[in-house]
Amino acid sequence: MSNAKNLLVSDLDGTLLDSKQQISAENLEAISTFKENGGIFTIATGRMEKAAIPYIEQLGINIPVILYNGAIIYDPINKKRIVEKHLTSPGNVLRTINSLSKFDNVAVLIYQGDEVYTIKRNHIVEKYEEKEKVTCQLFSERQLKNHIIKIMLIAEPEILKKFETKVIEVEHSCELVYSERNYLEILPIGISKGAALKRLRFMIGIEKVNTICVGDNLNDLPMLEIADKGFFVENSHKLLVKNHFFSCVHHNKHAIADIIHNHILPVEKM
Repeated sequence: MSNAKNLLVSDLDGTLLDSKQQISAENLEAISTFKENGGIFTIATGRMEKAAIPYIEQLGINIPVILYNGAIIYDPINKKRIVEKHLTSPGNVLRTINSLSKFDNVAVLIYQGDEVYTIKRNHIVEKYEEKEKVTCQLFSERQLKNHIIKIMLIAEPEILKKFETKVIEVEHSCELVYSERNYLEILPIGISKGAALKRLRFMIGIEKVNTICVGDNLNDLPMLEIADKGFFVENSHKLLVKNHFFSCVHHNKHAIADIIHNHILPVEKM
């Protein structure tokens, strides 16, 4: 049996959370058992603090968590950000976005400080607010003088593809990633869940760590690639399924419990 500590890092939406945005009793029990057996558990999500903290508290996470798809590493014990990255030219990005749409069928969300703003309120914004349990304030031009962490567009995939193409054409210094089929995120250059995970592993200060990661979408790909063992849930994006990762059950069938009870704890006991 290896003396390395197991670090299990899970995505939230579509992975740890079920379709009702809840953590099942089965997943909670399994995570508790994993920790009792010496495991270390945390999350890596695209969500902001306000949308992630209720789950962090429910899970009793006591090490840093990865938020905003890696732009923030947050310490839930001391309730502070220990890593924070920002977009270098958010004004240029927003002007590019403005040139393409009147936003009737697109939600433009801007994450600044610990708040989320929107260019224009519509039914897509309202649906996002309901899902994440946050309130989007209206963004004003004068706020561009302050740091912006990320920008997210919510629309149908064929619409998002036009925005993606345009931002790439203009060559803004940023990263583009899909966190859900209808979520296109614009992140600071060099930022990903994988890059944040590398920093996190250094922060926890344990010499020997066996990293196990699980996710469902393209924003999870960088952390699955650097994990010692990466898992995709049954409902994952097809590019994760085609990769060399391990499979587990659907997120509505307690995927984290499946990984812990069928892939981690049995190995520890060998």
